[in-house]
Amino acid sequence: MITTAPADAPPLPGLIRIGCGLGSISDEELERICEENPGWKFELDEDGELVINVYAGDESADVGSELGRQVGNWRVGGGGGRARDASAGYRMTDADGRTRLLEPDVSWVSPERLAAATREDVKGAMSFNPDFVVEVRSPSDSLSNQQTKMEIWMHFGVRLGWLVDLDACNVWIYRPEQEPQLLERPSTLDGEDVLVGLEVDCAEIWRLADDANAD
Repeated sequence: MITTAPADAPPLPGLIRIGCGLGSISDEELERICEENPGWKFELDEDGELVINVYAGDESADVGSELGRQVGNWRVGGGGGRARDASAGYRMTDADGRTRLLEPDVSWVSPERLAAATREDVKGAMSFNPDFVVEVRSPSDSLSNQQTKMEIWMHFGVRLGWLVDLDACNVWIYRPEQEPQLLERPSTLDGEDVLVGLEVDCAEIWRLADDANAD
């Protein structure tokens, strides 16, 4: 499975879809909807449908926070760029004019991409793709749906992606134009040539996963 989503890729995982017509919801309006509906996550698919997901809870949210903390510490320590949490949105357009607005659990934008952006590009949902994303599979997510979302991220230009599956205690590594690599309960995760020097300690991630799976 090559990590480029075809034109007829399955829709994004979600609980509710509302046909709204692409472009009919501005970034400011979407931000207002998010603020007025805490506990829910809003995205737009390529047909302009509003996709509504419930936020991950318990261990899934804790894992996202732990990963975000480590990426944030690396950024402050010299990695630069901008690290963002699950509240961050990216409105991306591919070469064929297809648009998606997605919100990863953790993301990072390189200093080079930020330097090339305009002020308008970074207001509200960023008008470009991040360099790195993390998706944490929550109990309400199916693995196939999350894998599809990772393929969509790569299609829109993400350079490195991690899909963390707490149920199976493994991580899928996504890279452009490559098959996803499965790591079974890795002790560390490497930022490779994208987040140079980042090494994430996974001990707390698997402790949280074990606690969840023991319930």
